[in-house]
Amino acid sequence: MKENYNLADWLDNKISDDLLKDTEGFETLQKIKFYSAQLQKPEFRKEPVFQELKSRQNKAHKRKFNWSIAASILLILGFSSLAFLFSVKDFTSKINSQQTVLLPDESEVFLAEASKFQFNNWFWSFDRTTRLNGQAYFEVAKGKTFTVKTELGNVKVLGTRFDVEARDSFFKVICYEGSVRVTYEKEEVILTKGQFITYNNGVKIEQSNVYSEKPSWISKTHQFVNVSLAEVMHELEKEYQIRTDISNVTEDKRFTGTLPSDSLSLALDILSKTYQMNYTIINENKFIFVDNVKL
Repeated sequence: MKENYNLADWLDNKISDDLLKDTEGFETLQKIKFYSAQLQKPEFRKEPVFQELKSRQNKAHKRKFNWSIAASILLILGFSSLAFLFSVKDFTSKINSQQTVLLPDESEVFLAEASKFQFNNWFWSFDRTTRLNGQAYFEVAKGKTFTVKTELGNVKVLGTRFDVEARDSFFKVICYEGSVRVTYEKEEVILTKGQFITYNNGVKIEQSNVYSEKPSWISKTHQFVNVSLAEVMHELEKEYQIRTDISNVTEDKRFTGTLPSDSLSLALDILSKTYQMNYTIINENKFIFVDNVKL
């Protein structure tokens, strides 16, 4: 123990070399003492070390706090997603039937046959956005912007009455009251009362006027104001999927009146009496009209 003690004192220069020069391996010990003297003791700085430890603790606490925030956000998002999912209202009208939908703001939607309609009840007070696939007539209560989205185009209004049809590549909007903004691809069109616009396969095929107060499929009637017989027949052809030939009719007076949209025979009888003409049915869906005087 004493030898170890003396060796330690010698390395620390507390005793002279003479006391250890007779020790076995003294030359080796001298080399050890020389090279160890060249080494520098590391400086221990208490304050930086303390700050480093404190920083690590804060980071660990912050990570734990961040994970808590992330978990809370995920919980809120999860709840919101579930609320959104369960608050989406879907309506589908069957073939040969119609359906009426009352929205939270008392707006009314009338679905034509074979149509799908959707809106979100949860967010309705903040965002009056609906989705349509098919055809529907809207009577919109005044308020925030009301949007109808379809796969072909969108319609935006504040409060009005209008009809939207979006099936396959056919897109048509009719404004019955107020005004609507129609967006189709990159084109925007403003329609006012009595105007409508139609796109088929991406091409705008017509933009003209209507005179009825509601779509014929709702009112079950066609209303006409000062239109030609050719225009009347054109509407009947679209409504009943028929073909007509009036090339032998000489009467050219314009027509103002109402025709039923659910009874072809009655509509044709009204026109026959009005224009003093008769018609012949060919192949069930083609009708040839002639003047009475030629019979």
